[in-house]
Amino acid sequence: MAEIKYIPVKKLWQHPDNPRKDLGDVTELAESIKVNGVLQNLTVVPLIGEITKKWDGESYRVIIGHRRLAAAKLAGLEELPCVVVEMSEREQLSTMLTENMQRSDLTVYEQAQGFQMMLDMGDTVEDIAEKSGFSATTVRRRVKLLELDKDKFKKSEERGVSLFEYMELDKLKSPERKNEMLDYIGTENFKYKLKQAINDEAAEARKALWVEQLSTFATQITDKTGYKRVNSFYTNGEVKVDRPEDADTIEYFFFVETWGYIVLMVKDEPTTLTPEEEAKEREEQLKQERKDAAAKALSEATARAYELRADFVATVSAAAIKKRLADIVALWAYAEYWDDTGWLTEEEIAQATGAETLAEDDEDGEGDAAFTLQAVTDAIGKTPEKTLLRMIYARLGDGKSEGYFRSYWNSYTMKHEENEKLDRIYALLVKLGYEMSDDEKALQDGTHELFGEATDE
Repeated sequence: MAEIKYIPVKKLWQHPDNPRKDLGDVTELAESIKVNGVLQNLTVVPLIGEITKKWDGESYRVIIGHRRLAAAKLAGLEELPCVVVEMSEREQLSTMLTENMQRSDLTVYEQAQGFQMMLDMGDTVEDIAEKSGFSATTVRRRVKLLELDKDKFKKSEERGVSLFEYMELDKLKSPERKNEMLDYIGTENFKYKLKQAINDEAAEARKALWVEQLSTFATQITDKTGYKRVNSFYTNGEVKVDRPEDADTIEYFFFVETWGYIVLMVKDEPTTLTPEEEAKEREEQLKQERKDAAAKALSEATARAYELRADFVATVSAAAIKKRLADIVALWAYAEYWDDTGWLTEEEIAQATGAETLAEDDEDGEGDAAFTLQAVTDAIGKTPEKTLLRMIYARLGDGKSEGYFRSYWNSYTMKHEENEKLDRIYALLVKLGYEMSDDEKALQDGTHELFGEATDE
């Protein structure tokens, strides 16, 4: 059994590489120490001087017991029971990490820093996993978090963000976008902003492919003045450009719009319009472009909001649904009132219930139908509450185009328009625990900036 030695508190020093940088509030522990004393000894090593590279014979560095040391100082104790051990720097770090890794109050970032320290000391991921009790995958994921902005990460931890939420950032490739998402992670806007960032990243990748293909026969320009449009491409679509047959004799150019379009152009011929007419024509074109941009942005924002609603309906817990069955049935009643045109399609029923795709009837119209009905019944029986919600949601016909805006042919403004059906859907989802993002709220109440991006003036 190791010998316990009482060492003066003033000769004990916190370890600079302790993975637990924030010891937290030790007031309660200090009060306990005043009454009961220190019930567990500290583990320490001789403190080697940085300059002399020698031990002075009386100073020690704490390996295990940093909080006890801080609390003892606060309680006014003069000495503490310690076990003196001999350890290499690597062994010291490994011991502190093993001691601290399982503590619930150790932050994710502190764990990540600790794992990185062990890697720097020569441990493998597998070594760390064995010592800490975490899986190798968890160790790798923790260390990967150190690539993010340190200050933003620490601030996000204050919002109680889970490791799973941090792992959602892996859906993004750009380090800049990942760091930008740290401003939203742990808030009601995170899922919406993350989906937007994922879509933007994919759009940029597609746009690069469009530019690459167009560049084989056309020159990119940054100013459309003096050029006229001959074709346009929506960059969210399939990347396919047919080289014009006259590309060897006609000089082509292309302009990348900011809202997802690429315009193929040629040099414009001299016009007979007066300067005033040209200015008016350009202004009309600019208004239309602004309207197109607002329409595209609103459509994308509306689609993102739908995807969040649909994901929530598909994953909300049965317990939450049971608490709101009356509200769910009320929404079904509204669904029937809103649209009396008939039944759900087979595909909608299969998706809502989780049953396999429905088969066609036999010639007599019986056999397969009975089997299909049984399949649906069996699927519903597994989670009836969740199926009820999904059936009602499917019945309402929510979709990516279900939103709060409308475009009029005689106006350059995107108009806000109320949507009672969507209001009712949101009302129920919020009761079930859904958190509307700021964008969704602004789309709903008409205060979204996109409603003002294109004006009639």
